[in-house]
Order: sequence, then C-alpha cells, then structure tokens
Amino acid sequence: MSCLKMYNINPRPRGLILPGGFAVTRFADEAHIADWLWICRDGLIGEDCGPEKFYGELVNLDGPNPYRDTYFIEDVNTGKKIATFTVVPNMWSTGMGYIHMVAVRHEYRGHGLGSFIADYALQLLVGMGKQRIFLLTGDARTAALATYIRAGFLPVNYIDENGLDMVSRWQAVADTLRISDFLLLDDDGTPMTVLHGQDAWGWDHTEEPEEIHALWNTCRLRVTDERFGAVGDGVTCDRAAIQSAIDTAYQLGGGTVLLDANHVFKSGNLILRDRVRLHFEDGAVLLQSSDPADYVRQVRHPGTRSIAYEPCAPLKGHNLYPDIKWSHAWYFNLPFLFAPEHTHDFCIDGHGTVRMMPDDHPEDLLKICPIGFFRAHRFEVADLEITDYHSYAMMPFYSDHGLIRNLTIHNPSHGNGDGICLMNTQHIRVTGCTMNTGDDAVYIFSSYRDPRGMVRPTWWSSEIPQPSLDIEIDHNDLRTDHCKAFGMILWGIDCPDQSLVEVRDIYVHDNHIETLGNWNYNPYTTKKGNPPVSNVRFENNIIDAVEPNFFETVICDMHGFPSSRTVQNGGFEDGTVFWSMKPNTNPASVSVQNYDMTRTDSENTDYGYRYGCISHFDEGDAALYQGLYLYAGRPYCFWAKVRSGSDAPRMFVRDADTGEIICTKDFCAADWTAAAMEFTVPHDGNYHIGFCRGDARVGFAHVDNVTLHGYHENAQGFVRVACDPQRDWKPLYFNNAKLWE
Repeated sequence: MSCLKMYNINPRPRGLILPGGFAVTRFADEAHIADWLWICRDGLIGEDCGPEKFYGELVNLDGPNPYRDTYFIEDVNTGKKIATFTVVPNMWSTGMGYIHMVAVRHEYRGHGLGSFIADYALQLLVGMGKQRIFLLTGDARTAALATYIRAGFLPVNYIDENGLDMVSRWQAVADTLRISDFLLLDDDGTPMTVLHGQDAWGWDHTEEPEEIHALWNTCRLRVTDERFGAVGDGVTCDRAAIQSAIDTAYQLGGGTVLLDANHVFKSGNLILRDRVRLHFEDGAVLLQSSDPADYVRQVRHPGTRSIAYEPCAPLKGHNLYPDIKWSHAWYFNLPFLFAPEHTHDFCIDGHGTVRMMPDDHPEDLLKICPIGFFRAHRFEVADLEITDYHSYAMMPFYSDHGLIRNLTIHNPSHGNGDGICLMNTQHIRVTGCTMNTGDDAVYIFSSYRDPRGMVRPTWWSSEIPQPSLDIEIDHNDLRTDHCKAFGMILWGIDCPDQSLVEVRDIYVHDNHIETLGNWNYNPYTTKKGNPPVSNVRFENNIIDAVEPNFFETVICDMHGFPSSRTVQNGGFEDGTVFWSMKPNTNPASVSVQNYDMTRTDSENTDYGYRYGCISHFDEGDAALYQGLYLYAGRPYCFWAKVRSGSDAPRMFVRDADTGEIICTKDFCAADWTAAAMEFTVPHDGNYHIGFCRGDARVGFAHVDNVTLHGYHENAQGFVRVACDPQRDWKPLYFNNAKLWE
C-alpha cells in the first residue's frame, strides 16, 4: 500500500527540550549501521532486513547522506543508541526538506522522544531555510501520526500508482484519533477540504455553534415524562430516569433535557453527552444522593451507539493517600455532573440549584466534585447555584472553548472548598459569578504529572500537558473564607517543554477580588521556580489585599501590576516562553531557531543552541519583546548578541501602557556581535524591551543572550501594613491602607 504524505508549511518549531538522560549524536561510521538496524527492526522495517536496507534508504536514494543527515538518540546511562531519525535538506530534488526513517525502540517509548524528534527535525530544517517540509508514514502508525499532527503537519491528498486518492484513508485517521477539524491539503499544498473525525460514540463534529443552539431547541425531553419516569420528590433516586433522558437526546442527535420547576431530583452521578443541554427550570434542584449504590461509570462500546453503565461506588474519606499531599477524594471519584474526554457542544444552565448531600454524618460523606470535565470542548455552564458542597465546586480540567457565567457558589461545608479550578484550560471565560468559597475561589492551574492523577485510574490526568491560554475573568464578586479569591497555581516546572505548561494571555477585569495571590511552591517536586507566565492584564478591579507570593511570581508583560524586573529566557533555550511575539502577515516571521552545531566558524558558540529570530520584513513589521517593570531615573543597559541582514533592524524600549517609544537603536552585523543600548525611563512602570523590523524592508534579525542591567526590587506600589487575621504569619500588601480599616 502507498504511504500517507504530510506537509508542514511555514513550520513553527516548539523548541522542545530533550528529556534528561538522553543525548543526540550523529552517524559517524559504518559501525553505526548495526545500531540503525537494531532500532529500526523494532516496528519500522522487517526483522530480517540487513545492511542492504540501510543503503537502500539512506545511500542510494536521491537526497539522503547518512554522514550529514542521520541522527541517533543515545541513552547516556548505558551508551546504547535507542532512537534514530534522518533529516534530508533536499529530497528527490524537490527542494523540500524531508523527515525520514524515524524509529524509537519500544522500551523507550512514552518518554516524549518522538515529540522531541519531530520538533528537533523541524528546527534543523527551518535553520536550513526550509519553509515546506514533508514526510511519509503509514496508516497503522497512529502514535506517530498523532505526534506529527501535534508538531504542525497536515495530511496531503494525492493520486497513487493505482489511481486512488487518500481521502478515505485520512478520514479513517481522523476517526481513529478523534480529530474534529482536520485540514486536508492538495499535493500542491493548497487547502482542499476539512475532515471531521468521529468521537468514541460514532458521531462526527460538523455543527457550527449557532447550529448547536438551534439543535438544542428541536428536541425537548422532560425527565418526568412517562417514558423516563423521574419523580422529583427528593426521596426517590431519579438518576436512571435523568440519564435515560440525556442518552435519548444524544441518540436523537442532540436536544434539551428539562428538570421540572420546583422539583427536587435526588441522583447519583450523571454523564453528560455531546449536543445535549441539561436545563434547570426555575427552582429545580439536583440533589446528590447519599447512597453509594446510586453511582455508576460508563462502559463504552467503540463504533456503536450503545450506552451502558456499571456500578461504581465513590471512595469515602478526605485525603486518600497519606504520602501524597492533598490527595482529596474528589480527584478520584467521578464528578456529580461529568463530561468525559472528547465530550463537546454541551450545556448545563437554568435558574436551579446543584445541592450536594447533607453532612449530618461526616464519616459517610461521599465527596465528589459537583461539576467536572476532562478534555471537553465547547461548553456553557450558566445561571446555577452550587451549594453545600464538600469539594471543589467546578473542575473543567484540560478543557477548552467554555463559557462559565452567572454562577452562585457558596456554603462549602468542609475544608478545601475551592470554587472553579481551571487546570490547563484554554479559551475560557468566567463572568458574572458570585462566590464565597472555603478555599481559593477561582484559579488558573498549570500542572504536569500531578501524582494525584497517576496513583490509580482516575477521570483525569496531567501526564500530557497543555498550556493555559486565553482566559478571561470578568465582572465577578470573588470572596473566600480561606486562601485566595483569585490566583494562579504554577506547578508545571518539571515539564521538559516549558511551552506546554506556560500561562499566557490572561485578562482579569472589572472584578471584586477579596485576596489575590499565587502558589509557586510545588509540593511534588524539589525543583525551584515557576513555569513561564506572560501577557497578564489586570484592569478596573477592586482588590482588597495581595499576598506577597504574587509579587514573587515571575510574570513578563503584565499590566496593572509590576512585571518581572529581569529578562527571562534571554537565551531562548526554552523557546519563546516569557517572550511576547508580534508576527506580521507571515506566521513564521517570529520564531526560535537552532544553531547549526556542525559548523566550526563563529556561529558555533558557547551561548547554547537556540536564538530568537524575526524575519520576512517585506511582509510587514514583526517584533519580539518582553514586558518588564522599570524605574525612573535609573540607568539601564539593554544588551544582546545580534546579527542581521543588509538592512538594519532595531532595538527598542516603549511604554507598555501608552505605546510611546522611549529609546531605539538600529544595528547591522553580518556576524554575531554585541549590541548595547543605554537608556532611562520617564516614570516607574511596565515597558516593552525588544527587537523589531524598524526601517528595514528586507532581511532578518537574529538575537541571543538578551539581558537588562539595572536595579530591581519587589512589591513596588503596594505597602505591607498588616498580617492576615486568620494566619498571622502571612503578611498582606495593600494598595490603599484604608481598606484594612
């Protein structure tokens, strides 16, 4: 069977870091042929293949040269070569870069080596000036396909030697990997169509949001109808009836399930479904059952629409694992209203109440999260009251494109009664909510390999991280009896690729926040520091108090509070994290590239192996900068190692709030050289310092080892005037001391 083809057009390498304990080496002599065969025989080539296979793939083809193009990954502890890949700068005289013969020994899979190889190969080819890169693979290599897709590769349609196209084969890949929007390219690289993969229940993802809202109104099922049989008396368990209505709406293609006004529906946990809206009519109450026999988990039958459940009693207790801090029961018990992985286009709304079970007998409490999602997409939760809860109120983990509005969360009955925990979420808005919680009210959680998601099968995991991006918190009243009303828990520092745990593009405005603070201490690691945080904007908030940990957090490009005082990731070894990027019409105009480590001239430096790049000046201005807090009247020196094309790009300092340019300096250097710009600023505040096109219309700017020499201090603008009344060891900083009175 012919191979599947994939293109990466205008590639943007992620700058992944090789996991610890491994090293990249090169093919050096024919003794390495045996290493190459040993690796590739583990699933890539036949077990009986000999050296002729090596010569056929890497010597006798038009393109590859193993001495130039073939790499190994070596286990530094054993000295064994355990993975290989080949990066060809001009395959089959097409002028395109090519990634060839990628293989990892099975005993080393699961360490992130495949992702690193894909990204490292892209970095090498981009460094050679390749803007179109391709590879060939097979239908059955689903793990490799998923890795290439995450690296930015897209499927390509072409006509093979038998006159067949690739559409049906790529559709099967989309279905297998459950990809909702899979852009298929023609062989010339132009978009052809969008494929929609099926989820685990056999439905495709085709509707636009307005179509989903219309769909919710075409089918309306009342849980008290005779065919479902809910009672709503607060005594009878109505779980099966409500679940049946949800499943029926799902099987019909979508719709609304109604909980009758002024009824109390006692229930065990419920599983939410694609395209289904669970609507509380006025005064409807969903009451958590205290009977462990009322709880279930779903049993999936892939490829069918059949739905089944089996008993699954919640675990009792609070912290279940003494050796793991904060191993709360609700991290292991299924949530009360649960959207499992890949659930999409669903809603929970209405002027009703989610009420958790009474705590008359604390030893019998079934502590579960009232509302929890994992890797769910396109959802809305609105207008509800969540009360009498014994856990975090809402846990939309690793979910995206969600609107959470007008919730009232109050009356936590036990400790650790957080409000909304946004773990590794993207494109989320929390608006119009009123909270008075027993612990943190709303927080953004950056997590990686949290052991609470690894000690037993759970409904969530942070094994495969994703960054927290594009989150808006607005028009909320956030109060807490303990800890922070709003903040960030930054526990991703162990992730090898910091771009996968960064927090970026956060907008917090028009809120009342009783206490603001962050968690930078990760109890599950000995590694110090917090993952990257950048572009955080605070506007028009009333903030009563700020904990000192907020000022200790390294945040670049912040508005409303002082940004970091020092340049972070100035050598670009962690990719673009901490840096703000302004590309022009070409998305590749701002990037991070690798030095060619095979060269022996001045490019082969002691400054690491990555540098920042702005380019494609003919397509508009492009900029790469950091937002830092600077002090008036104090001398600063902005220093970097730079090189450029024939037109001179520019270093700049500008006021982050007004956009006023404070200082600029053009530079032009064909080889790496030092550039320095001394300056002062007119007032204390946040400023952008970085690099842009300036007056140049062609060429590029490469930058590395960016530093800022100057004066730094903490908590500027906030004064320590008191200690927390509940924790006298914790000082509080106030912008207005009268608030304390």
